[in-house]
Amino acid sequence: MKYRDNHGHCNVPSRQSSLGLWVRTQRGEVKSYVAGRYSRMTPQRIKILNYIGFAWDASRDVSDKNAMRNDEGWMRMFEELTEYMEKHG
Repeated sequence: MKYRDNHGHCNVPSRQSSLGLWVRTQRGEVKSYVAGRYSRMTPQRIKILNYIGFAWDASRDVSDKNAMRNDEGWMRMFEELTEYMEKHG
């Protein structure tokens, strides 16, 4: 990913409209997941975000414990994130 390679992170500014909000939401969801609270985060989502170098704001080990959800909205925003990274790289 060009953006990640150029900037060393996937930190999309919150002011980047819905994408920035989505990135912030993913960080909150993984915190809840790790803490054992209700979360829409899944192990598969964590893996693909880690794969692109997503910058979590906490360096905790995130392990498998939920099944993959078929969430079209989440995938749409993930694709928007990767497009943002390519465009701004």
